[in-house]
Amino acid sequence: MASDATNGGVHGEIKTVTIRIFGSHDAADLAAANLEAHGIECWFKADDCGGMYPNLAAVGGGVRLLVRAADADAAIALLDTQVSPAETGQFEAEAACSAPSEPVPPKKLALGQILFGMAAGIFLGVMFCLFYQWASKLGTVTHYHYARDGRPDEAWTYQNGYLVEYRQDRNHDGQWDHWSYYDGHGNPMRLEYDDNFDGKPDVFYMYSNRALVSVERDTDFNGTPDEFCTYKNDLLQQVDIKPNGSKFSTVREIFQNGVLSEIWRGGDSNGNFKEKVRYDPFFNPITTEPVNTNIPIPFKLLSPAFK
Repeated sequence: MASDATNGGVHGEIKTVTIRIFGSHDAADLAAANLEAHGIECWFKADDCGGMYPNLAAVGGGVRLLVRAADADAAIALLDTQVSPAETGQFEAEAACSAPSEPVPPKKLALGQILFGMAAGIFLGVMFCLFYQWASKLGTVTHYHYARDGRPDEAWTYQNGYLVEYRQDRNHDGQWDHWSYYDGHGNPMRLEYDDNFDGKPDVFYMYSNRALVSVERDTDFNGTPDEFCTYKNDLLQQVDIKPNGSKFSTVREIFQNGVLSEIWRGGDSNGNFKEKVRYDPFFNPITTEPVNTNIPIPFKLLSPAFK
């Protein structure tokens, strides 16, 4: 959706400013979708090796959301308020409020009758305009963005003036493969992605109070999630691998400040692990030790099969 931009002001470069810093690309994607839905172009900047190592974004200062300098005030106000009125309905209401031509009164009406009729007409006209503006914000309204082939590739659905759903066709095959759902005030609740483009979601992001709390992935695309990630303050805390709907984890990864610190391996059907491997901040293994004792096993170089 959004891409990187270069600050500057010469040779056609874009002058941008940073308006938000997020702990993950997922949170930044939500804000970018909201801005671009209102015609504000934006970009990302993060020290995560081009997205190959998303955990490095938190260590490197987060994911920065940039907009043109001229759009900064409007973008900040939009993200702060989270109010997304149905603009098309407002334009229609303003058109309906244009003053109608005054009817020609009967020739023999008294001046008082004429003034009363004019006052009543103005009052009813104003009330009608106010009612139309109020009613235009109720119900469900969907706005579409169309690709060059004429098919919709993005859709924003508003209910009572607030964004409740966003859909996207990422590979332009005519089917939605990204869904975002919001509460009655425009706050994110759930994101879903179809990564193998079979029409069914495979990745599920859950939010609480605008913060990411969990992610579930169906890595083998069999319809059952097998990777479960837990987040706190938008930072990854723990990853559990539970293949084919298993109740217990076979592998568990522990993170500190969003950086991998331990991997527990050899989980069995009783929920017990055989050993854990400790890592330094650069993802290099340090030691291996049994899970149920405090006696460290001397460090051994891990083969590529275990990395």
